[in-house]
Amino acid sequence: MSSAASESFAERSLTPSLENYLKIIFREEQEGGSAHASAIADAAGVSRATVTSTLKALRGMGLIEYEAYSPIKLTEEGRRIGRDLMHRHIIFREFFQHVLQFDEAQADAIAGEVGSSMPRHVVRRAGRFVLYMQKNKAAWANWQDEYEREREALLKDFGTELSTRAGLSSDEADELAKKYR
Repeated sequence: MSSAASESFAERSLTPSLENYLKIIFREEQEGGSAHASAIADAAGVSRATVTSTLKALRGMGLIEYEAYSPIKLTEEGRRIGRDLMHRHIIFREFFQHVLQFDEAQADAIAGEVGSSMPRHVVRRAGRFVLYMQKNKAAWANWQDEYEREREALLKDFGTELSTRAGLSSDEADELAKKYR
């Protein structure tokens, strides 16, 4: 079964903003048993009015149980989707923080932007890589220093490979390789 066919209507209808709310609610529920609109507003950096309208949309999709001034709880489907979204987020945060070596806040922000746009098979592959990388941290720890030491040779090889594989002239390949300096 294709990944699109295995997704529920609610999953296919989620915008990145709605996904962010589900992740926040999932995290709040895991930490305290339920979520509250004020905590969601703080975590999302939005007003209570914005949270209220978003909660109504998520309730309409069958992903949360919500009544005004009451704790918010995920439905079974909402919990499943929230868990999947958090899993994606953690994988990409780990990748950006430990492989590409962005600081924690940057890695978290980038993961929030790209995680939801990745197909499931890419997330699985990234997850495998992150697990492999965690077991072999010593091999990756100084990759940026090694890159700096070997940069000119790597860029020359990259330019040669680009001109061969992509049919670029050597000048075009050199120009493109300059972007990675």
